[in-house]
Amino acid sequence: MKTLFANLGKKHYLLLGGWLLINLIQSMFTNLHSDEAYYWMYSQHLAWGFFDHPPLSALLIFLGDSVAHNEIGVRLLFLFLTTLTMAMIMNELNEQKDLLFLSVFILSFPLVHTHIAGFLAIPDTPMVFFSLLFYLLYRKFAEKPDLKLSLIIAVVAAAMIYSKYHAFLVIGFVVLSNLNLLRNKYFWLVVFITLVLLAPHILWQIDNHFPTFKYHLSDRSKPIRFKTVHNNITSQLLVAGPLSGILIFYSLFKFSINGDKFRRMMIFSILGFYIFFFIMSFKNRIEAHYTIAITPLLMFATYPVITGNPVLKKWFKRLAVPVVVLMFAARFYLAADFIPNIGAAKIAFYNHKAWTSEVKEMAVGKPVASFNNFAVPATYQFYTGEPAVHLATPAYRFCQYDLWDDEAVIEGKPAFAIFPTRVDTTNFLTLKNGRKVKTLIIPEFQNLKNLKIEIASGKIMDDTLKLEILLTNNSVKSVLLNHSSMPEIGMMQNKTEITASSIYGLTGKETLAPEEKLSFVYTIPVSEIDKKQPMIIFVQTIDKNRGQMVKSEFQSFTNQQ
Repeated sequence: MKTLFANLGKKHYLLLGGWLLINLIQSMFTNLHSDEAYYWMYSQHLAWGFFDHPPLSALLIFLGDSVAHNEIGVRLLFLFLTTLTMAMIMNELNEQKDLLFLSVFILSFPLVHTHIAGFLAIPDTPMVFFSLLFYLLYRKFAEKPDLKLSLIIAVVAAAMIYSKYHAFLVIGFVVLSNLNLLRNKYFWLVVFITLVLLAPHILWQIDNHFPTFKYHLSDRSKPIRFKTVHNNITSQLLVAGPLSGILIFYSLFKFSINGDKFRRMMIFSILGFYIFFFIMSFKNRIEAHYTIAITPLLMFATYPVITGNPVLKKWFKRLAVPVVVLMFAARFYLAADFIPNIGAAKIAFYNHKAWTSEVKEMAVGKPVASFNNFAVPATYQFYTGEPAVHLATPAYRFCQYDLWDDEAVIEGKPAFAIFPTRVDTTNFLTLKNGRKVKTLIIPEFQNLKNLKIEIASGKIMDDTLKLEILLTNNSVKSVLLNHSSMPEIGMMQNKTEITASSIYGLTGKETLAPEEKLSFVYTIPVSEIDKKQPMIIFVQTIDKNRGQMVKSEFQSFTNQQ
């Protein structure tokens, strides 16, 4: 541990203390980001895994929130991890004289202010911390592996994976940079111990049918779109520094390996991340922070080149200082609720206490439900202390709420529901945070999550697709088909509802008892079907709250004529 901070002197620690103080003040005055509220909900249901991410962030939030139920409590342990990350970066850059330039250099990377060494309680924070620790420990391991170091690296690798799945890329590119590791017994010891430590999470994924991997590797995939490729390239240029990034990449070309295993790992990891996400961007939208694990390596590779060239250093200062000033101004803007939100610039942080209190008043004692926004019920519950339920239309993405049974809170009761304007643009109102919504009262909520849907068979007759649908009530309660919620069977393509019909109207069946099955024919005019797009058959309430869904291809039925 001493070597991780061996190059730090008194002035470095003063800088680190000042940085921690800035982040504490920022945390005190800045509302939770919508993602942070969602992860706070994770912490209220601790488990070995979650739909979007592994569980370490939830545990860190739970521990901090147990100390203080406020924004600082949620972010508390993340603040210490970001400070340690900043300390490791400073130690590695080993600048002893020009600490002002050192600070400008590090802070010129925009995500330092948030994801790397900032204040947000998000999975990237522990992932970057443990990734950087893993890289630095690997340097020792590559030279002289032993049992003690193997145990430490295994724990760090497991913690890195428990933080975020991008850790697999970190490990993969390290191994690719040094294939001799595959012949090392200590390397395989690291692998074995890491897998043992990950066993509870692996079992959770198996028990839940691998929801995380299905979502990230399959459900998020889209047809090839060059827009996402362009966005990825642009975002990676920006996160290296909106202005100074061009000097960062110029300096990267000057970086040489010189036969050093650690330096070889650095270039393999940096280029590996960029190439991997460039390829992925043809089918997925890539967020700017997906490459965050290699940002410290980018600093290590380019800082000596820039500081060793007086002209480069001078121009870097000129380009980076305005960005650093702008980043601090942006942070102040996020924290200051008294400064109005402009457009959607800070809507994810803005005026949470005001708008949640406003919704609570409008609900007049009814439980609150929100459609198609996983952050709204979490934010509402954090700031009001009242439960809130997440509902979703068939077109909305799946998320952690689909694995929980929170709807039990409002089962059989009237509920006050909020729709985002992208679902219904008529008669909307503007909340105090600027978000536009439509509200409605659900007279008596009925959950269709446990109404299993299957396509038993299908055939085309008279230009009509006739599907034999089999519904099974896997709930412990009866599903009422002749009910104010009016359960429907429907079909959508490309996230657009094509047709929907009342199940009661099709079958005349009023009640489906627990474990009871219902078979009926559902017809769809062939003229309304895009034969090239997958068909999603779903059940939903009349308010568009989805139950289960099943995917099929039109071509599979043409073969059954």
